[in-house]
Amino acid sequence: MKTRLILSALICLFACSVCFAQNKKSEKLFEEAMALYRMGEYNRALENLDDAIEKSPEYINAYLLKAELCKGIDSTHMQIDALKSAIALGADKRVPKVNYILADAYYNIGEYQNSLNSCQKFLSSGSAGSLKEKADNLVVKNKYALELVKSPVPFSPDKLSDAINSDANEYWPSLTIDGKTLVFTRLVNPSRPQEDFFESQLSDDKLWEDAKPISDINTAENEGAQSISANGKLLFFTACNRDDGYGSCDIYFSRKVNGEWTKPMNAGRPVNSNAWESQPSISANEKYLYFSSQREGSKGGIDIWRCRLLGFKGNGLPIWGNLENLGGNINTTGNEISPFIHPDGKTLFFASDKWPGLGKSDIFTSRMQEDSTWTKAKNIGYPINSHLNEQGFIVDASATKAYYASDRPGSKGLDIYSFDLYRDVRPRPVSYVDGTIVDKSTGLPLDAKVELIDIETREKLVEKHTMSGDGQFLVCLPTGKDYAFNVSKKGYLFYSDHFSLKEEYDQNNPYHIIVEMDSIDIGNYVVLKNIFFDFDSYILKEQSIIELEHLKEFMTLNPNVSIEISGHTDSKGSENYNQKLSENRAEAVYNYLVESGISSERMIYKGYGKSQPVTTNETDEGRAINRRTEFKVIGL
Repeated sequence: MKTRLILSALICLFACSVCFAQNKKSEKLFEEAMALYRMGEYNRALENLDDAIEKSPEYINAYLLKAELCKGIDSTHMQIDALKSAIALGADKRVPKVNYILADAYYNIGEYQNSLNSCQKFLSSGSAGSLKEKADNLVVKNKYALELVKSPVPFSPDKLSDAINSDANEYWPSLTIDGKTLVFTRLVNPSRPQEDFFESQLSDDKLWEDAKPISDINTAENEGAQSISANGKLLFFTACNRDDGYGSCDIYFSRKVNGEWTKPMNAGRPVNSNAWESQPSISANEKYLYFSSQREGSKGGIDIWRCRLLGFKGNGLPIWGNLENLGGNINTTGNEISPFIHPDGKTLFFASDKWPGLGKSDIFTSRMQEDSTWTKAKNIGYPINSHLNEQGFIVDASATKAYYASDRPGSKGLDIYSFDLYRDVRPRPVSYVDGTIVDKSTGLPLDAKVELIDIETREKLVEKHTMSGDGQFLVCLPTGKDYAFNVSKKGYLFYSDHFSLKEEYDQNNPYHIIVEMDSIDIGNYVVLKNIFFDFDSYILKEQSIIELEHLKEFMTLNPNVSIEISGHTDSKGSENYNQKLSENRAEAVYNYLVESGISSERMIYKGYGKSQPVTTNETDEGRAINRRTEFKVIGL
């Protein structure tokens, strides 16, 4: 075992410069303790030192070595007692460094004022030397920690039931978007540490069912630090020292097909490198994979990176895009680990041992801004954070409930807890749309391309192909925006839908739809749900461009198709007024396509006014549905 340089150096200094009245037996006991210490026999060394101190209570070197040994066995309170005894005997007068060591020990148990006092005493000695920068940093950390403690945030954790927590350690919780599937890591064999994945389902009465091992993925070795996708069909996780690995630890993945997990595969480059990669977090719409890495290009220790996930190849391997370091507002010269990207796709939680906090590593949050940069890391506060390690922190789609693992009083080792997350650090709530894509005439499932577009910014938030053969899809919808939703497949008319979440919306009531795809045949039609006009106007609104461009693309890819563009109104107003308004609106769509290069010979436009309602005109909702723009295939 490597000796710790600071205290060992102090011991040597005192050995050379200080001689207190200790008997030969004490000296022998000390020398034996030093030899045992160098061999890593800490407990036996401590017995010798206690005997030496009993015989010579003013034996400074014995206290210093005892402090070092206590640090080695993570007994910080004993370390502090030994350091205080040495200082009481004058150790800091000759070697002021001992006050810095005491300050560091106090900080590690959350005694921030005592740590600050010892640190300032060390700095005031004028002998800080090479430790001055560290001491200055510790002063900043202590002052910041004291401010956090003075302003506690709401925090009342509840331990999950025995269906989840056992006598073993449970940690790294991860949730599906509907909050009904919990996957976590359990240490199943403490004598020979082995981590396996377990899964639990939330019953109809909101109770977690007994967790069961994920036997398709678990091996006799370790699997841990997993992230389950929003739809529960993709699992990224960490495994180390495997034959197909690139570095010490790599990121692997498995996909659920027909209810069973596929054989795990290495996620490949550029996600994995010759360095250490771990702790993946897949974004809800599977657009990015976030993870921790020590790779070249990191700012110091471990940094948080992300890589664009473009899709999957026919052999099941992922197709990766650009790799990004998340930058200086998140990553430091220390270690940033345990990333969790919330389903809103904008809010990141992570752990850091460098940003000012309360202990070894705290939980921080950062939000992606409109220009794709990240806000400066923010500590989420005391007592969520403490002087211990906090990591493995997640927040559900509603943005109100957080989960993490803790060994707080009442735990059986590490247990998983949940708590209400206070408002100031909540992400944006997220709803979702899920369903099945089917052939309208046969009812058979289809795999197709699914797109979700922010209507205001025209940013394509989702573009992916369903590949499981069952036609099922799930797309997350962060609240506060309006979305265009399109499904397309070669040989079929595209499907258009619209989801409005800009106003207040209950994310606990997601959309469940069946997407019926019509073949490109004469008479089949599409309702263009993202064509917008102001009241009593036939001027196309800017928000319509997404749908218009999609229709233009369809006409370009299918050059033999001719269409009729039709406008429809609700029952309010006169027949002549509604007919003219609907015709003008259809003509506006027609003109846009002609100006975009689509031949006028392939299109006609008509207004049907209020003559073809598809639902009642007796309600606001019904009238909104009847006000619509369609296109119909009239020639091939």
